[in-house]
Amino acid sequence: MIQYSNYYVSIVSFLMNRFTLLLTQLLTVGVVFLVSLHLIGVAPARSQLPAATEVQQAIGAEPGSVVLDGKTLFQIRSNFGPLSALQRANLANEQLTTVANNSQISPESVRAENAQGITLIVAGKKNVHITIITPEDAKAEGQTQAALTKDYLAAIRSSLITFREQRSVENILRGVGYAILATLLLWLVVQLLNKLFAGTLDRLKDWLAEYSDRLKNSNRGIFAITPFITVALHFAELGQNVLYLSLACLYLFLIFGFFPWTQGLSSNFWAIVGSTLAEFERAIVGYLPNLFTLVLIVFITREILSFIHLFFKEIKLGNISFPWFYSDWVQPTFQLVRFFVLALALAIAMPSLPGFKSPAFQGVSLVVSALLTLGAASAVSNIIGGFIVVYTRSFQIGDMIKIGEIVGIVLEKDVLVTRICTPKNVVITIPNSTILGSSIINYSTSAKDLKDSTGLVLHTTITLGYDIPWQKVHAVLIEAAQATPEILSNPAPFVLQTSLNDYNVSYELNAHTDCPEQFPAIYSDLHRNIQDKCNEADIEIMSPSFFALRDGNHSTIPENYLPDDYETPGFHIDASKKHPPT
Repeated sequence: MIQYSNYYVSIVSFLMNRFTLLLTQLLTVGVVFLVSLHLIGVAPARSQLPAATEVQQAIGAEPGSVVLDGKTLFQIRSNFGPLSALQRANLANEQLTTVANNSQISPESVRAENAQGITLIVAGKKNVHITIITPEDAKAEGQTQAALTKDYLAAIRSSLITFREQRSVENILRGVGYAILATLLLWLVVQLLNKLFAGTLDRLKDWLAEYSDRLKNSNRGIFAITPFITVALHFAELGQNVLYLSLACLYLFLIFGFFPWTQGLSSNFWAIVGSTLAEFERAIVGYLPNLFTLVLIVFITREILSFIHLFFKEIKLGNISFPWFYSDWVQPTFQLVRFFVLALALAIAMPSLPGFKSPAFQGVSLVVSALLTLGAASAVSNIIGGFIVVYTRSFQIGDMIKIGEIVGIVLEKDVLVTRICTPKNVVITIPNSTILGSSIINYSTSAKDLKDSTGLVLHTTITLGYDIPWQKVHAVLIEAAQATPEILSNPAPFVLQTSLNDYNVSYELNAHTDCPEQFPAIYSDLHRNIQDKCNEADIEIMSPSFFALRDGNHSTIPENYLPDDYETPGFHIDASKKHPPT
């Protein structure tokens, strides 16, 4: 059963506020989405415009453009005899360029002459032939032959006038003047930007110095933002270089536009920029529905994660509790649930990402999947092992454990590894997959269990001869245990006789302690006290075996435990016994 506290009201209030904020955000996104749909509906669809492709398919000819000085005057869409529309346009371009470069042919001399149902466009006194207009041309354009002739004449005369004006001395001098002004303007802009960037950097450095002093002198926690500012400065420097490069390109193609010989390059540049921006605009407008889906997924995912974070935070604080849910499960469970929520949100959002169905995106996804499959096997094994260790509660932070041959105190339990500090103060990092395949001995579980007052049982074994009464041995060993610090008096130490060997008896001393993390030092003290107490009781420890002649050998007991008048005995020979002759 779930146990609720007085924080329930605050949780409900928090959820209501978040729900209201979510509705407001969704309403805003909905309005933007409706506006974008309107833009999509109003935007002229290319499929609905009168395309020249349909006319081309109807006539069966590839259109050709008549161009002068980089400007398209009109298009020829029909064939004439053996000449295709493209060939007719190429011939017209050659003739028009010849007329334009001949200063003796005035634009007013361009005229139309009718002959056998077709119209000839000629120029000059020598009747330089430029192009012809056929009834098929008028039909292709959807006009009468006379109207189409009038348009051709107006376009050709206007282009010739412009061509001559642009190559006049006055226009060239004007272009030189504009180029000088553009150069000065570029120099002024660069100088202004240099001063702006330099001043901004100086102020930022001064502010960072002041912030660093506050960070050093403040006792309160102030977030160190210097690394982030450094990264931002690198991006600002990159942006400055990109801005200068853009200004240089803009200046160069602006200069090209001032002179007639390079106006074609300038026009092409601006045409490329315009078409790129138009394609970019169409791509953005077309992507708005998918963008709305992504924003909706982000909003919903964020609210779900906020609720999950709040829920697990209340469990950690104890405001919400489950009998079967342990406190050390809170953080890993939260991370696991958050991972699955984010993975589900990503799976739902993937089809709405830009270029999701493109071959490049699919190829990159395949390569990344292969790399993760081949290279992340050990990492996945460690992660699974880490979660199994957490949920099986094999050990906790601060426990004294033994994994394989490694004994130490647990310092950290991570998703991938576990760190243990040995009694020699050596930190060992063990992969969780190794822990999963090894037996774990926990010395601290019983000591930390409030219901279990016995603690950890330490034991050690000594072997003594049959000549020593076992009651005396029991008393001496228990006395040694009681003299050892960190050994509990309740439960009392006890002795077990584990085996009766050929030459000695094995005595196992068992003692309880509630300080398992100190058991190496406790063992050392216990062994020292066993030696002292046995020596005081005149018991010689002959383990595992000790060979001695009792007559003629010094006692193995340390001299400070022997009587002051002790002397090393000599060999005793009993001559009273008669031996049979050999």
